[in-house]
Amino acid sequence: MMNLIRAKILEKIDALPENELVEVLDFVDFLNWRQKNQEKSSSPNSESIKDKTDDDWLESDLSNLGSYEPYEWQPGELDEALPVKYVPGKGIIIIRE
Repeated sequence: MMNLIRAKILEKIDALPENELVEVLDFVDFLNWRQKNQEKSSSPNSESIKDKTDDDWLESDLSNLGSYEPYEWQPGELDEALPVKYVPGKGIIIIRE
């Protein structure tokens, strides 16, 4: 089963134009990062790892941010100055306490 899925993925990647391969690479990097951090977050020292992960994000290469679609802010979101958080499977959410 895994070989069939891998073959389908490779077939689809081979059909992509060169400029879209960068997006595929970014997504694969994200999946690897997420898996690595989920494994770390289940460890006993997850709080210190969370701080390290925050530092890694702040020091990461953001040179390709211009290749993503801009976020459409909803009316009033920028005025409220509420904190946001990324929730896997949902995206960025506003924290309303």
